[in-house]
Amino acid sequence: MKPRSPLPFAIPLALAAALLAVAFASFAAQTRTNTPPGSSPAPTNALPEIPQSVFIIPASPQEGKDPFFPRSTRIYASVVVKTNPQPSSSAGSVELKLNGISGTADHRLAIINNRTFEANEEAAVSTTLGTVRIRCLEIKPDSVLVQIGGEQRVLRLRPGF
Repeated sequence: MKPRSPLPFAIPLALAAALLAVAFASFAAQTRTNTPPGSSPAPTNALPEIPQSVFIIPASPQEGKDPFFPRSTRIYASVVVKTNPQPSSSAGSVELKLNGISGTADHRLAIINNRTFEANEEAAVSTTLGTVRIRCLEIKPDSVLVQIGGEQRVLRLRPGF
């Protein structure tokens, strides 16, 4: 038995390629001629305008609901936005506690609100009013001198002594 020649398959393939080439050429020519006379064609690298998304939090169930938690009512709670927040605490109302003093006599460490300080170190500590930056100025055997903002304060191991 004699194998088939690949030639019968090559003719339809060549014909299809030629038709595609003619179609692409006519489409390219058509898009070039569709511009009005006297105007320049639009640049090809121009990006389309991207629409902005707008999300509105509904004030009531009639205005909308949470698509992931449709029975939830938490989104209808009133939202308070502070536009001009004021400093929430003054240095006098910040509660600091000296938890302990450790280290050698020439290199003392103080633990203030569960944060370890050495002399002249500045860091943030957690308080009941939030996080506050303080500077540990001096560490003595039974007390610590700290600075909060512009105010200096002495913290003692045993208050009242």
